[in-house]
Amino acid sequence: MVKVSLKCGPVRATLMFLIGVALTTADLLAQKTRNIDSLAIWRRETQEKFKINPEQPLQERVKPASAETLKMFRDAGMAPTEHTLTTAERQQLQEVFAALPPLHQQVLQNRLRSISFLDNMPNTALTATVNPDAKFPVFDLTVRAAIFKQTASEWMTEKERTCFKSTGSSLAITCDIGSLSAMLYVILHEATHMVDVSLQIGQSAGFSKNIWKDRTHLTATYSHSLLDSTRYRGGKPIPISKAKAVYQALSHTPLVSLYSTNSWNEDLAEYLSIYHFTQKLNQPFKITLRNKGKEVWVFEPLKSKLARQRFGEMKRFYQTPPTTAG
Repeated sequence: MVKVSLKCGPVRATLMFLIGVALTTADLLAQKTRNIDSLAIWRRETQEKFKINPEQPLQERVKPASAETLKMFRDAGMAPTEHTLTTAERQQLQEVFAALPPLHQQVLQNRLRSISFLDNMPNTALTATVNPDAKFPVFDLTVRAAIFKQTASEWMTEKERTCFKSTGSSLAITCDIGSLSAMLYVILHEATHMVDVSLQIGQSAGFSKNIWKDRTHLTATYSHSLLDSTRYRGGKPIPISKAKAVYQALSHTPLVSLYSTNSWNEDLAEYLSIYHFTQKLNQPFKITLRNKGKEVWVFEPLKSKLARQRFGEMKRFYQTPPTTAG
């Protein structure tokens, strides 16, 4: 046996280093275990408080809209009413939830308290955080029932046209994202907000780095006066004669839609939704400007190298999520 003296400088230093690494690793593992245990406690307590059963199928969580939601609309002079789902609509809703990415499904199973549907609702959907200051946020989702009858392309075209003034013009915008239901796109988009609030993905360095300066401002590289003037940035509808220039400006960014320019939260929700439709559900996505029915400009965001560089950030949504993720 060879005896090694700890008084020998290099040997002693190496041993001390290895001991330090082992202690640091043990501390990190212990901290991770404590964090997981804390999350499990917060999850259980929150689910008990708000009566969320994580085993209950998502399509069975349809409830009347909350009094707070209805009051918000009525205080604004609007009068939406409760919508009772038909058998076909319940089936569509079940199919929508089944089509969501694995991480979305897990987060919703643990955190979705209710989903409600309203007639005469002015906006498409509203995600409300029930307990915004809590360490384990849970959500209510309210959706305009009329979109059960629309395809994603019909709904998106309707929405996109609100960005432009077209009175008296022969120009028109259309969006093609396939024939799947608008309800799938809308719930996917809103569910991405829930995942984002729960796991803080939108502001993570990988997705937003060098693109967003802060939550609502793009970096100088991608900021553009035309993009800053749209209704999604607080502006007014733009003359449709400028539509081509607007989309050309967008094509020089990694963003996939005008709505994405609103914030890094909407950027993530739009990017994931369009990625899921095109890359997982095999749907097209293009925005077309026509003059008297003739194509004058076609924009396909995910053909852009800049946009496709973010594909890697989508992997986390499709891997089997650990039980701690939701």
